Order: sequence, then C-alpha cells, then structure tokens
Amino acid sequence: MNSTQQPFKLGLRAAGAVASLFVVSCLLANVLLAESSPTNSAAIWPFTTVTDIKPPLVRHPDRVSNGIDHFILAALEEKGLTLAPTASPRTLVRRVYFDLIGLPPSPAEVDAFVSDPDPQAYSKLVDKLLDDSRYGERWARFWLDLARYADTAGYEGDPDLPNAWRYRDYVIDAFNQDKPYDKFVIEQIAGDEMEEIMGAGDLPESKPEPTVALTFLRLAPFTEPRGDASRHEMLSEMTATVSSVFLGLTVGCAQCHNHKYDRIPTKDFYRMKAFFSTVQLQRPLPGDIFQIGGPLPAAFYRKGEKEWAAKLTEQRNAELAEPRSLVAALDKIEDVGKKSDPKISLTPEQLAQRSKAKARVRLLEQDLKRLQPIAMSLRHSYGPPFEPGVPETRVLNRGEWDNPGEVVEPGFPSVITGHQDPAPIRLDPFKRWPTRSRRLALAQWIASPENPMTARVMVNRLWDWHFGRGLVATPSDFGKLSGGASHPELIDWLARRFTDFKWSVKAMRRLIVNSATYRQSSRHPDSQAEAVDPENTLLWRFRSRRLEAEAVRDAVLAVSGRLNPEQFGLPIFPPLPEGLAEEVKFDDSKWATQDDLEGRKRSIYIYQQRSMTMPFLQTFDSVVCDATRDRRQASVTPLQALAMYNGRFANEEATHFAARVRAGAGESPAAQIQLAFKIAVGREPAPDESERMQALMTSSAPGSDALAPVCRVLLNANEFVYVE
Repeated sequence: MNSTQQPFKLGLRAAGAVASLFVVSCLLANVLLAESSPTNSAAIWPFTTVTDIKPPLVRHPDRVSNGIDHFILAALEEKGLTLAPTASPRTLVRRVYFDLIGLPPSPAEVDAFVSDPDPQAYSKLVDKLLDDSRYGERWARFWLDLARYADTAGYEGDPDLPNAWRYRDYVIDAFNQDKPYDKFVIEQIAGDEMEEIMGAGDLPESKPEPTVALTFLRLAPFTEPRGDASRHEMLSEMTATVSSVFLGLTVGCAQCHNHKYDRIPTKDFYRMKAFFSTVQLQRPLPGDIFQIGGPLPAAFYRKGEKEWAAKLTEQRNAELAEPRSLVAALDKIEDVGKKSDPKISLTPEQLAQRSKAKARVRLLEQDLKRLQPIAMSLRHSYGPPFEPGVPETRVLNRGEWDNPGEVVEPGFPSVITGHQDPAPIRLDPFKRWPTRSRRLALAQWIASPENPMTARVMVNRLWDWHFGRGLVATPSDFGKLSGGASHPELIDWLARRFTDFKWSVKAMRRLIVNSATYRQSSRHPDSQAEAVDPENTLLWRFRSRRLEAEAVRDAVLAVSGRLNPEQFGLPIFPPLPEGLAEEVKFDDSKWATQDDLEGRKRSIYIYQQRSMTMPFLQTFDSVVCDATRDRRQASVTPLQALAMYNGRFANEEATHFAARVRAGAGESPAAQIQLAFKIAVGREPAPDESERMQALMTSSAPGSDALAPVCRVLLNANEFVYVE
C-alpha cells in the first residue's frame, strides 16, 4: 500500500464505522420507540380523551365576548398583558368580508356597517356572510389544498383529468350547505360503502354525490402503471394523506421504519394501509395512452346541473361543426395532392389554419368529456367469485413493495387507541361482500366523537385559517415536531363545542369571528407586549396578513367591476403572459385562453395544471399541489410589485377600475380619488393622500387617462393586499 492509498483506506474504515454506529443507533431508537409505545405507557395530549373543560376566570371580564376570550385573556394576564383594543369598524368590516367570502366589501356595504347603531350589527353581518354563497368558494380553496386537488395528473405529459372539477364543486357545496364535518369525512373516504346492506340482494348503487366525494382519494399525481409497485404507491399515498388530513399525524413517515419522533411503529402504517386494500379503480378508457384509470357513473345531482350540462353539450357540438369541416376540407386537398397532383399542396396559411382548427376540435371534444355524468372516483372490489377477495396485507421491509414481512390486519393507530388489536369491520349479514366496509370502518372511527384527534385537528385548521397560525403551528402534524399547542385547553374546549354543535363548521366559524380575540386591532398600545411575546403566540393583537394569491386576483377583478359572479362549472382558462404557451409547449387544445367574461370568474375555477401554475398566482405563492398542503407561504418579493405595477392583468384592470370610478364620481378629480379609495381600501383618503393623487393626475400626459395611474397605485398599496 503506498502513502496515498493508506489515508484513503483509513478514511473508508472510519466512514464505515460511522455508518455502522448510525445503523445501530437507528435500531436502538426503534427498540426504544417500541418500548415506549402507547400499549406500554399512558396517553399524553393530544391523544387523551377530549373532556368538557371549563373556561378559566379572568381579571378583566369586560373584554370577554365568548368562551374563546377566557382562554386567550387568562394566558395574557399571566404575562401581565391584555388584548389589544377592538379594531375600528372600517377595519373590522374589511377583515370579516375577506375572511368569510374572500372579497372586499363595497363602499355601500362599508358605510352601512359603520353607520349601523345596532349593538348586534357585527354578529348580524357575520351571519349574513356565512349564508352568502361566496363563502363556499372562499373556503373550498383551502380544503382543495389539503386534498391535493388538480385538473391534471402530473408526471410526463401531465394528462387532463376531465371530471375532477366535480369534486371542486362538491367541496364548495359542502361548505355552503354546512355539511356536518363527520359526514364530509365519511363521504370522501368511503362514499361507496355508506349504504347499509341488510339482505341477500344485489349491492346498492352508490349515490352520485358521495361518488364524486371519493375523488378525494384519487387526486394524487399518477403516472403510467407499473403493476404491483404502482398499486403499493397508490395505497400508501392514500394512507398517508388520510392520516395527515383528518388525524393530524404523519403516519406516512413510518412506511419504511418506525417514526423517528412520534410513537408510530411501521406496523401501524401497514395496519392503516390494510383498510384500503380492496380499493378498485376502473380500467382506463379505451385509447387512454396515459393509463391513469377510468371514471365511474355519477349523475348530475346539483339543482339545474343536468339541464346546464345538456345545454352546454349541445352548444359544444354545434361549435364543433365548423372546425371539423375545415379540417376535413384541408385534409381532402392534401390527399388529392398526394395521390394525383404533387403540384397541389397546402399553403403555409392553410397549414396554420388546419393546425388551429385541429386544436379547437380537441378542445371542444375535451369539454364534451368534462360534461359527461361521470366522476373520477373509485369503488370497493366486488370480491369472489367476480373479482379477487381481500388481499393479504404485510409489513413491507424498508418500505419495498417486493420485500414482504409479517402479516397484519386492518387497525387504527396505536398511538391513539393504546393497542394494536384488529379493527372491527361490520360485514353484511350474509357475508356476501367480504371486500366491502373496510374503508367505512376507518371513516366511521375517524368521524367518531370519541376519536380525540379529528375534532382537535379540524378546529385547529379553522383557527389557523382565521388567525394566520394554528394553536398547533403545524396543522397536519400534532406530533413532537409541532412544538405542542400554545393553548391546549382552548383546542379541547373548541373540539368539544364542535361535536356538541353536531360537527357544524359554520357554528365554529361564528364562534371564532365573534370573539373579542378575533376583533382585536393589529396594533397594541403596550410597547412591552412585543418584548414579552415577540411571535404573538399569545395573541395580544390580531396578526395582519397578506391575502393569498387567489384572493389578490379576485380582489383586483372585484374593484375593477369585472369579476364574473357565475358559480360552479367547468374550469376556466384566463390569459397567460405573452409567449408562455410556446415556452412550456402548450397549445390551444391544452390551455384554451378565455379573454372574456368566462375567464374572469373567481380564481378557484382556474384550471389547475400540475406542470404549470398560472404566473400571476405563482408570484403570490400559489402552487398547484402535488401533495397535501396545509399552509400557504406568504413571501414578499420584487416580482409581486412588478406583477401588480407592470403586469398586463393589473394594468388592464386598473383601466376598468378608473372607468368604474369615473362613472360613479363624475369628472371631479377630488371626488374620483375619494371614491377610488373607498372602493379599493374601504376608506376615504387622508388630505395629504388626496393632494398627492391629484398631483399625479395633473402630471399625466395630455390625452391619457389621468385616473388610471391613481387606480394602479391603489392596487399596489400594501393596504390593498394585506388585511389588518
């Protein structure tokens, strides 16, 4: 061995020793984890039973509006702090409008609230907004993030999922109708198993709405199948998503080894996965080159939806006639040239016409697929003798699909139950369908009031969505890495109210936004408060926060007066920045730009393409989900200012905003500026603001629209995109 080889080989030995120590430490950690499992130790929060906690006493009960304030104020008083003053009526009305329906109030709505002497004016406004159909559009967006919703499957080719939009509309309806959360959970996990079987007859047909709800389980990115490996990945993803979304547990981290931080052994991952073992996807439709699985029948069930679909289908078929005829005519010319007269060929203009016509045909045909009464859903296997029976579920060593270990039965996480006993699965009386009811058993356990996690996780999500941070800061992970809860007793009090209110999400929102804690100002007169609690964990003031991307776009359209209020229906395709389509290899059959009223519907209806996030929305931190996403980023970047000041969308809407102001205020610059402020930010301008804006108008080039720059400045104000 020469002098250069010796240090190298010594280095390899040292590295090997370190690796061995690492493996031993991991094995030791797994042993310790198993020894400290819930079967051997008492449960700790959040795995304890939710009890009915009495709100604590406070020294200043005059600041209390409901039970929430007792918990918040008591914690503040322990630190020598108190709540910030109540926000001004103008601040409060803007806050609650954006929070509950995701749109700014009109000047008339602001003035009506500010001038209302009724002490119950605020609570009446909350009730009005909770009953507004725009409420569902606002809050469905956050659930779609959790559901990893998209209109395409991702991966190579990013194929279209033509019927996914029906799940989006299902979620909007669920929030608008205040569907009990326990039913909402069950429909999305086991909608096909909800109908009870009491006799020996045929299986009952799954109802359309729960069939659509089951799209939740199919929304993960999907690529071409690779046999058993793909099925393992699909069922594992379902297991991890259901666990994190509904239980707030990162069970998916235990797929390859015992969870490194929480008491979730690998065996529990596969016990959970066993509930999904009889999932059956329809075979791909004939001609589906991407092989992503077929749909299931699901009749249109929303009021008027069947008639709407029939009318639009007729319209799309009529629109197909012209481009099909053009393609056929040009193809005929080309065929003649090939067969009899090679001097005869299509001109460049004709080739371009044919290409555009073919793209139009593909687009219209895709819309016709979207209008079929089917859903991107799944079902349970029919079982013997028609289909395979219940497959054996094994722990997969190191998470490798072809490395099976011990056999396991379906079971709930032992960190919650305290044991690893098999879950009871209620089969039909004649045991004809042994493959049925596994997911139903899981869903009913999750949705049970006795499950300590489900209500806690959902009320924490609501808190996070309303306050910008959850009482547990990581809404999909209540484990050790979450850092625990800032107010665990408050979570439990809210969770108990949630089940007492029959799982009403609207009732919980009403409780939250009527609290004095929610109605605080974002500014606190006590300079010591920030020193005592710099992160505002104790909520001594309201957290000002930036609107999420969709609300920014919707607010721009709302103040310009061009927001299309039409609800539900097919995805929309707003204009993309110039040149983007060519850069990312799109064509008119993929992104059918709608530079009209249809393309100005609310942002929740925008086509969610996994391989491309709409640039304006991406600038404000919107990303089409590849995995469940429990929180939105809120960055501050120069690109946001550039998009709002120089971008085509903001400039175009600023022009229409100016036209709206001019129509309402007349030709007086002072009156125009006053109305523009009231529309954009819900208040009148200060004297110095009015003077500066008039100076800006005066400096405009002769013959230009002097008011448009003022409107563009208002769209760029922090006050426009932030809620105080």
